[in-house]
Amino acid sequence: MENLIIRNFKCFNDISIPLNTLTVLTGANGNGKSTAIQSLLYLRRTIEHCAQWDGKHYVYRESNGKNVGLNDSYRLALGNSNQVLTRDSEDNAILLGLYEKDNMFYVKYQVKDDELFLTPVEVESRISETSGLFAQEFYYLNAERIGPRIKQDIVFYDFPNTGFQGEQTAQLLGDTSFNYSFKVDDKRKFREEESPRLLQQVNAWLNYLIQGVTVQASCHIDTLSAQIRANNPFTKNDPVIAPNIGFGISYVLPILVTGLIAKEGCFMIVENPEAHLHPSAQSKIGKFLAKVANAGVKVIVETHSDHVINGIQVAIAKQEINSAYVTINFFNQTENSGQPDLKSISVNEKGELSSWPKGFFDQTQMDFAELFKIRKQ
Repeated sequence: MENLIIRNFKCFNDISIPLNTLTVLTGANGNGKSTAIQSLLYLRRTIEHCAQWDGKHYVYRESNGKNVGLNDSYRLALGNSNQVLTRDSEDNAILLGLYEKDNMFYVKYQVKDDELFLTPVEVESRISETSGLFAQEFYYLNAERIGPRIKQDIVFYDFPNTGFQGEQTAQLLGDTSFNYSFKVDDKRKFREEESPRLLQQVNAWLNYLIQGVTVQASCHIDTLSAQIRANNPFTKNDPVIAPNIGFGISYVLPILVTGLIAKEGCFMIVENPEAHLHPSAQSKIGKFLAKVANAGVKVIVETHSDHVINGIQVAIAKQEINSAYVTINFFNQTENSGQPDLKSISVNEKGELSSWPKGFFDQTQMDFAELFKIRKQ
């Protein structure tokens, strides 16, 4: 299991966050979940910007004096250097990294006042470049994914991906050459769909999440545009443009596509997979993400949904993923603490959580208790 190291970055003075094959980040708003993801994204951006490419992996073993912007890449909007340095920091340095047993990689940044960048000044690399952080393929889906669109633009990409907001989903699904050459591996295939083709597997999973829904895609090089059209039980096999069928499909489709194409050993980060989904679909997307992780993709999920976690627990109980591969990191506030408190929760082979800390998805019970008191009055 890897650990994410964060020092003097935003709300964290010094913390080590466990990263498993499937890592869930949860907790109340403003308690550090997004900061954890931003630190990993910024570390990845540093590698892309400052490392050398050896033809297979990024190689980053010493600082080369390049500055790394705090905004734009990976949809980051971190502001200026003063805004990312922990308020009570004793020095003007931020450290971000990963370690696993004797393997370690970290970057130390110098922080100057009111700059739109940080400057890496020290690099420690005792980790294999085969680590997912150094691969070309790195998948990230922002919480603010694009909603239904009549069309999407066609763009160049270094490797097949749906974009940070799902803006390349139609292009991937509509690219017939990619669809016919790419095969979904057996661990991720929907059990009742024999074809390994991407579109067929996407539709099988989509229909599982949202009954009766499938999509079609087209890609037009001459107009540099691609389009998703959708079917449901009411369209009578006459597919309609995406804006006529709602947000849920547009928000979940990039997750399905990314999960099916993500390269083994690489990172896949998804924020709020539950957005615009019915609770039933939220649970099922949890099961899907468990299947993706079981196929060897390093999945990190930020969620406010107990249904997503329930789906992961069910997947464990059904032996669709090994319980040892799953860690739930719960971020919370404690009195007189200088940074958010972290509680790592494991799940046993029956899908049972190792602990249930205060504030961890207990609102339903609290609301029921309040209703019970009111009704007794």
